[in-house]
Amino acid sequence: MAASRTYLTFLALSIAVGAVAQYDQSGFLMPADSLSKRLPGENIIYLPQDGFSFYEVPGGSFKGKILPGPPLGEEFELSSDSLLMSTVTGITIRPHLVSTDSYFETSNSRFLLMFDQQKEIYVLVFADSYQGWISTEEIAEKGFVLVTWMEFYKKSKGLNIHPINKIASIYQFSNAQAKVIGTADELYSEITTTGKCENTFCLVKVTQYRNPYDPEKTREENTLKKYKGWIQIIDEDGRLLVAQNVEGSL
Repeated sequence: MAASRTYLTFLALSIAVGAVAQYDQSGFLMPADSLSKRLPGENIIYLPQDGFSFYEVPGGSFKGKILPGPPLGEEFELSSDSLLMSTVTGITIRPHLVSTDSYFETSNSRFLLMFDQQKEIYVLVFADSYQGWISTEEIAEKGFVLVTWMEFYKKSKGLNIHPINKIASIYQFSNAQAKVIGTADELYSEITTTGKCENTFCLVKVTQYRNPYDPEKTREENTLKKYKGWIQIIDEDGRLLVAQNVEGSL
């Protein structure tokens, strides 16, 4: 009987680990250490000078390229920062300025191209618009590495984050079936990462402030409670559920 329980426990853990591995297939493209030392530290979209090629399907026909800077021939106001611009172009795609929504903005104003899925040796980019696949071989050749969301938050301690969907449940344990011990919101909660993550969750410190916040009182006087709990970082499709909101280091 004990052996049976042990096997069932092992099976449940194996299923959970496999599920997380399946979900954790999204993240961003980051310059490797040797390349990042030669790049500006902030306020820049990180792409190779000759961009990345992307394809219709993994191993399929060429579709286009994502390049740093504005489309050639386009005029922008002098106040515009070309380092925060990128262009998508292709055989059937007219050169078009890409929104920074396609990038992960770090806490110190770096913009890194996001990917939404991995298949064979390709990653999916622009899932909500042009949708193309970049080869991981090209990514490596040009000095970049793939970083998944859970990998990033496991190595990140002390980041201040907020829920993308305005509010988020804080759980007692690292699963969605656990008891909800609090609700953190974007405006009146301070959420700080601890660097401890399990499954698709990370342990965070939460400071809950009064609503409305009284500007005539100190921060401590406006504090309702402080506690620790688990927040979900990515959903079942691997999409990010949190964002950074205070300057810090990547």
